[in-house]
Amino acid sequence: MNRLLHHTAFAVGLLALGWIAAGYVPGHLLALSLVLLIGAFYLMGALELHRFHTSTVGLSQAVAGAGEAPADLGAWLASVPAGLRHAVRLRVEGERVGLPGPALTPYLAGLLVLLGMLGTFLGMVVTLKGTGLALESATNVEAIRASLAAPVRGLGLAFGCSVAGVAASAMLGLMSALARRERQQVVQQLDARVTTTLRGFSRVHQREESLALLRAQADTLPAVVTQLQALVGHIERQGQALHDQLVAGQAKFHDEAQRAYTGLAESVDRSLKSSLAESARLAGAAIEPAVTATMAGLATEAAMLRDTLSATVQQQLDGVAARLDTTAASLATQWQAALASQQRQGEAVAADLKAGLDRFTASFEQRATALVDGVSTRMDRSAEIWSESLGRALDEQRQGHEALTAHGRDAAAAMVAGFETHAASLLRRVAESQAEADAAAVRREQERSTAFHDGIARLTAAMQRQAEDDGAALAERQRQICTTLEQTAQTIAAQTETHARATIGEIARLVQAASEAPRAAAEVIGELRTALSDSLVRDNTALDERNRLMSTLSGLLDAVNHASTEQRAAIDALVATTTDVLERAGTRFADSVETESRALQAVSEQVTGSAAEVANLGEGFGVAVQQFSRASEDLMAQLQRIEGALSHTMARSDEQLAYYVAQAREIVDLTLGSHQQIFEGLQSRAKAPEAESA
Repeated sequence: MNRLLHHTAFAVGLLALGWIAAGYVPGHLLALSLVLLIGAFYLMGALELHRFHTSTVGLSQAVAGAGEAPADLGAWLASVPAGLRHAVRLRVEGERVGLPGPALTPYLAGLLVLLGMLGTFLGMVVTLKGTGLALESATNVEAIRASLAAPVRGLGLAFGCSVAGVAASAMLGLMSALARRERQQVVQQLDARVTTTLRGFSRVHQREESLALLRAQADTLPAVVTQLQALVGHIERQGQALHDQLVAGQAKFHDEAQRAYTGLAESVDRSLKSSLAESARLAGAAIEPAVTATMAGLATEAAMLRDTLSATVQQQLDGVAARLDTTAASLATQWQAALASQQRQGEAVAADLKAGLDRFTASFEQRATALVDGVSTRMDRSAEIWSESLGRALDEQRQGHEALTAHGRDAAAAMVAGFETHAASLLRRVAESQAEADAAAVRREQERSTAFHDGIARLTAAMQRQAEDDGAALAERQRQICTTLEQTAQTIAAQTETHARATIGEIARLVQAASEAPRAAAEVIGELRTALSDSLVRDNTALDERNRLMSTLSGLLDAVNHASTEQRAAIDALVATTTDVLERAGTRFADSVETESRALQAVSEQVTGSAAEVANLGEGFGVAVQQFSRASEDLMAQLQRIEGALSHTMARSDEQLAYYVAQAREIVDLTLGSHQQIFEGLQSRAKAPEAESA
């Protein structure tokens, strides 16, 4: 019905415009133009209303197709015309939004009326103008009638345009009203669908569904609480079983670790004591034959020198006695003959003998002084050589101890990084390595014992001071190593405690986040916190056990220091013994020289004319001094060889210390690895209940 009225109104308006335009065809071009312009705007409005009607028909079809609730609102809106989709969506969701109407039609209806009025005004202008011209040019009544015909036709132009504009505007307004009515009917159908089949897409329905869901959740909450309580009971039982397993496992691990570390400490202690005692014994046994042989050589050379000097002096005395006997016989035979001349020459001979004796005494004193000075110079030079050699040895020893200290510091730093292998395998490797090291040490000590037989090396007061300084430095370095190990253990304990506290803090935050849940969940979290607190206590106990192990290791290092001190004391005693032997040998040589000097002085007093024999005796004494110098040089060579052997022994001690440090580092690595595995197991077992509850 609406569609028929719409077409009828359009046809009536179009017919009126055609009829008026046909009346202006003969000669009213201006009126025809206005009518055609009115017709163009009329058609434009009719076209917009046609599109509006098409959209309304499409919406009506979409509403008719929503007899059943669509599965998706978007799919249903795809059947709605594009210009109406947004408004229809809002209306379906519950918003009271109107659908868009014709945009240009109201304005076009007013424009058509204004165009009709414009034609009226133009017609009035033409009429008035033609009337004025007719009145001005007319001279009689016939002329005036003829002149007024054109202005009267102008009135037809004016009212014809007004009629065309009003008729077109009226029909366009009627069509717009019909289209709006049709749209209103479709909107009513849409509202009916919104309350029925499309109600599921409205916000009111969604709120109702949410409220119903909340009510259902509230109804099921008691059942959830019951299930949570059952879950709490299950978690408690599982946590208790896990706690018992952890306690049993940790107790077993602690017992095994204590037995393993106790055995390791005893094994290392026995190995250190036996190795150091064996090294000291071998060193003493190796040095003793060399010292004995050296002392025996010195005594033999001194005895040979004394015998040589005695034989030389006796030979000289025998020669002098024989010559004296011959002289006495010749004097007896010539006594009577030369008595007179002897009396004359007695005083001259006595004076000559006195002068010769004085010259001999002065010459002998000069030679003895020169000899003593030469011996003193050689002894001083030898002492300087010994001092220089000992200084170089001291520097080398200091460098070796510095390298040992650096190595020990590096080993201590690396010691903290580990504890990652098993204690049983460590004990086995330690036993095997210790057996191999002992065998190698015995072989090396036997090889070095051959070098110890060559003599004593630069054992003087400077070496004693150097050994004391080195021992003190070594003890200080070892104390520093122990301190570093203790600090490292404390640092590891602090880091472990910090990590445990961070874990507890994280769990506390989880508990805070879960505090809004039912009270049963809070009780579960409390039980977990208690279990983790117990785990933290057990971790602290494990850290105390680690500290005790570090104390045991410190005791082992103290034992090494004590053994090193005993070895240093043995070396000091050997140095002191060697020094005493050298002093006694020097004293004996000085006594022998003094005795021979007194004997030579007595001989010089007895022999007044035997300057040549005394000179020979001085040469023999010089030969003896040269022999003593060669013996001293041999002794120096032996001392140098002994010094090299002692340096080798110190290097071996450094190697043994490095080996013990490496073994201790492996122990620390194993302990750290074991504790890390324990921590990982605790964390995984602590996370398992959380995963089950989640």
